[in-house]
Amino acid sequence: MADDIPTRPRGDQVEPDIAAADWLLGDEEQKRSSPSKPTSPAADEVFDLADGSSSDWIEVNRSVSPNSPSARESAKKTRTAPAPQADPEQLVPETWSRMREWGPNLLVLGAWGFSIALVSYFILGQEHYYLALLTFLAGIVGGAVLAYPMLITLERPVRITPEQAVRDYYAALSHHVPHLRRMWLLLSAAGRVSYSFGSYEGFKGYWRGRLADLRSGHAGPLTPLVFEVTEFKSDKSAGKTAIDATFVVKVFVRGKRGQGPVRSIPCRLTLVRGPDKMWYLENGLLSAQA
Repeated sequence: MADDIPTRPRGDQVEPDIAAADWLLGDEEQKRSSPSKPTSPAADEVFDLADGSSSDWIEVNRSVSPNSPSARESAKKTRTAPAPQADPEQLVPETWSRMREWGPNLLVLGAWGFSIALVSYFILGQEHYYLALLTFLAGIVGGAVLAYPMLITLERPVRITPEQAVRDYYAALSHHVPHLRRMWLLLSAAGRVSYSFGSYEGFKGYWRGRLADLRSGHAGPLTPLVFEVTEFKSDKSAGKTAIDATFVVKVFVRGKRGQGPVRSIPCRLTLVRGPDKMWYLENGLLSAQA
């Protein structure tokens, strides 16, 4: 009966166990031969795109990462960059100068002197020597009156510090005839515009009314007032173009300073440095709201 058992040719015999082992070994070899991709944290995992541009996307994403050293350095420079400072020529388009301060007075004084000389010449031509002498003396007295604004401002207003600028500004009021033109020239562009004035004529009107109010009940219209700046406080002005300051203006009646001030007015204002390196006031008022 052994001969009745069908036999399969040797070449057609299949050994399933060996074949399965060969398939497993072949798959293992394929895995070993294929390049392995580096693993990265889950936060940086990126699926390969169809066009194969995932690596480019990773590089761009890393370059703009807020935690990258370059981003942190850029943010640090942005935070520490100094704020741009205003142009002094825009803050103070018209600086103080001797010609700007004395120019109108010199024109008036020159016209007065020419008129006196012309009148004296005609009087001398008529041989009225005594009258010519009186005319000449009257011309000298009139010239002295016209030159009064220049006589009280012979000292230059040196304003290297903000405190000097404030003191020079209010010191121009401490005369029989306050020198309002000097005060106007010590103001910045912003200081020449307020709710009380917007021009030099309005500025003069404001201070005439303000002085009359300060004299009321304390001094006559011809009695000068004395203005003293005290308790001045501000930050250091080195390297700055603008600075805030607080101070107190005490108003005295000349000849009665022993009786104390008639008014003590606390003030707060900003000062700016002009193109001439001097300081100018951003507020020309005298009030607690200044």
